[in-house]
Amino acid sequence: MLAHGGNLSAAAKDFGIPEADWLDLSTGLNPVAWQLNSPIPTEYLTRLPYPDSQLQEAATRYFSTTNILPIAGSQAAIQMLPQIIKSSTVAVPSVGYEEHRYHWHKNGHTLQAYNPYQDDLITIAQQSQPSVILVINPNNPTAHLHSRETLLKLLNIVESYGGLLIVDEAFIDTQPENSLSTTESESLIILRSIGKFFGLPGIRTGFVIACQHWLDKIESALGPWTLSGPSQWIATQCLNDKAWQQQAMKSLKGQATEQAAMLSNELERFGIGAGNSTDYFISFTMTKNIAEQMKVHFGKQGILVRSIELDTQRSLLRFGLCANPDAVAKVQRAASSLLLT
Repeated sequence: MLAHGGNLSAAAKDFGIPEADWLDLSTGLNPVAWQLNSPIPTEYLTRLPYPDSQLQEAATRYFSTTNILPIAGSQAAIQMLPQIIKSSTVAVPSVGYEEHRYHWHKNGHTLQAYNPYQDDLITIAQQSQPSVILVINPNNPTAHLHSRETLLKLLNIVESYGGLLIVDEAFIDTQPENSLSTTESESLIILRSIGKFFGLPGIRTGFVIACQHWLDKIESALGPWTLSGPSQWIATQCLNDKAWQQQAMKSLKGQATEQAAMLSNELERFGIGAGNSTDYFISFTMTKNIAEQMKVHFGKQGILVRSIELDTQRSLLRFGLCANPDAVAKVQRAASSLLLT
């Protein structure tokens, strides 16, 4: 099993700090989650969780498409797609959410790594014509974002040779103008998540957006009752809460801008360039040695951050967003007291 952020139990053990005293910035989730303001109806607990039409309607409005399959988190599709797609060459980012690469490799596919910072996906599609091209947009953890126009050009090329474009849009909610959710194509599969924008990873709810052919194949492979009744009900409520969504989008953008500026200013004295950011996290490129020192330093202050290896020499240090000014102040104090050897 691959390591991920958010493992407070391990951090508490490693640093001798109780879990309750940690500030967890390792996951890239909205730190101010959507709040459940009414009890879950009993029938969602006592009945088998068949697909709920109210969730389907809410998702249709939110994503502006009817071609949607609710699933138990986008992770379910990440694991399933490599099993139902015949052996193929798959272009994957050399740095990105590692579960993608892991499951394509595990299921016997040939991987063609591309550099998410430098490589031109259009050129890759034209020259190599990989059977599957996987794009994480925006990329986690590099924060690189492809415009909708670029991905539509890429899709046209992929369609021309009968390939498949898979776009993981787990972090796209605050930038809907760059989403492909309204695009219909036999050569396109989109993965969406409730966990990031709504701050609700625990309900394990995501969506596949694709043509009916792919939705039928994925649903058949997953089997019945994959998404629990309580999860369906909660997802319906938060997808319908337009006022909360508008406020959350504004808050995330403001917090990301403020925190990126603060961290960039604090780390500048070590020769570390400005971080690359999404509306959920900020990532800084540095040597592996410095990244490890910083991770340990913040850990000793009860702040959990994530270090991701780029290559043999460099790593990314990723900071999720703080929920309030006190948390920002704690991070700034830790950054100000940082000494490197």
